[in-house]
Amino acid sequence: MYITRSTLLLLLFGYLLFLLSVDWVSQPEGAWYRPFIIGFLVIAVAAFCHREQNADDL
Repeated sequence: MYITRSTLLLLLFGYLLFLLSVDWVSQPEGAWYRPFIIGFLVIAVAAFCHREQNADDL
């Protein structure tokens, strides 16, 4: 099974981000939009990685 570079980077980034941000997101005195910032960053990285692929790869 072939895993594209964008999928592999997204999985790696998501795993590392989850480990680093669990305590940061779950703090009760934090802002309500913290989880949305993390979601936006994951989507932005995935879009950036997907942009670099050639049309022939799809």
